[in-house]
Amino acid sequence: MKYYIVFLIGLLQSCFGYSQKFVGTWQGELNVQGVALPLIFHLEHASVWKGTMESPAQGNAKIPASAIHIGQDSISIAVASIGLTYNGKLLSDGGIEGVVSQNGMIFPMRLSKVENTFAKRRRPQLPEPPYSYDTVDVTFSSEYDDVKLAGTITTPRKGEKLPAVVLVSGSGPQDRDETIMGHKPFKVIADYLTKQGVVVLRYDERGIGASTGNYPKSTIGDFSRDVIAAVGFIQKQERVDPARVGIIGHSEGALIAELIAGESSADVGFIGLLGAPAIPIDSLMVLQAFEIGKLMGMSVEELQEAKEVNRRNFATVKSDLGDEHAYRQILENMSLPLPNLSNSQKDEIKMMVLPAYRYFMRIDPIPFIKKIDVPVFAAYGTKDVQVPFAPNLESLTDHLPPNERNFLKAYDGLNHLFQTAETGAVSEYIEIEETFNEQVLSDLAEWINDL
Repeated sequence: MKYYIVFLIGLLQSCFGYSQKFVGTWQGELNVQGVALPLIFHLEHASVWKGTMESPAQGNAKIPASAIHIGQDSISIAVASIGLTYNGKLLSDGGIEGVVSQNGMIFPMRLSKVENTFAKRRRPQLPEPPYSYDTVDVTFSSEYDDVKLAGTITTPRKGEKLPAVVLVSGSGPQDRDETIMGHKPFKVIADYLTKQGVVVLRYDERGIGASTGNYPKSTIGDFSRDVIAAVGFIQKQERVDPARVGIIGHSEGALIAELIAGESSADVGFIGLLGAPAIPIDSLMVLQAFEIGKLMGMSVEELQEAKEVNRRNFATVKSDLGDEHAYRQILENMSLPLPNLSNSQKDEIKMMVLPAYRYFMRIDPIPFIKKIDVPVFAAYGTKDVQVPFAPNLESLTDHLPPNERNFLKAYDGLNHLFQTAETGAVSEYIEIEETFNEQVLSDLAEWINDL
């Protein structure tokens, strides 16, 4: 018995020593379809393990881990809200070798311990209390499927019958501030507009932060219904002029604004579009891959070959083929440039036939743009590689019905986040201190107040 007790104490001490090695911030890169997506885990331990996950390139906030299990030299992290798990083993060099699992697919990923990547970055535009306006946290229902959405309303302290806006974030699970790489664009936008006399509602997307719902299984249709609920909610707020309520969307959020305004599915008086897709989504994705490939140094021949393969793949995704048939067709499309696909690459391809992805790829905003009958503010950055400005601004200009109150402009040198950038690459976002260009904010506030 004595031997057993001594052994048990030694084992517990050993496990405790290993477990403390997992405390801290860990970063790795998830390679999906040739694009490196950074993932960051923050782990802490007191009486229990707690942690969060961030996916900066997708604009994620800190998403709480639902479960963390630590073995002697192993770790398992579950993030139930997005259906993701990470399982890894601590190595002698201090790193963690493991795999990410999501939606039945598995990707290898090594984690390295780092300092908090964002904590020491300067973000001079980030507003800090005390604020010169009123701030209140709210919840409202998206009654279409019984989702409770949590957000923040900021209200000027003076004025009656004020204009109001709902901020709608881009792709990826986003919190109310659209937190990305230490930046909080929506908090900055809300602060600026509220100081200019505009009531602003921003909220956590379904299944993120304090909002309920299942994010991984949601489509743009679901997110659109949430926006409609948000518009109805803010219209009922005291001191808001219900006839002057609009939607301001960024990226995918701007696409949602176009769809809602085109269908007249919400009673909005105007929409603001920041980096809005205005061409069919499959065409946009081909352009996006091309621009990112150029920044990565791909040759002209490689870029052209990739473009043709992407076109065939996206046509397959958009088709009426069953998921398994579509998957096999994409594998065949890839057989010439990549004849020996690894299992992880095949898992990446399976993501292309997920229902939400196929839903997204089939969207063509042009028929909706043609039916928009409210004033539109549209801003693009000339260094945006995610929504390249030239074809999208041209499409919007060509198809949007004439309205003397429309404002469409390309801002020189700005990237997809509307930061002043050198190349526009996603990797620059974290290095730039500017969160959101003030000239765009000034133009947007003036436009809203002149309506």
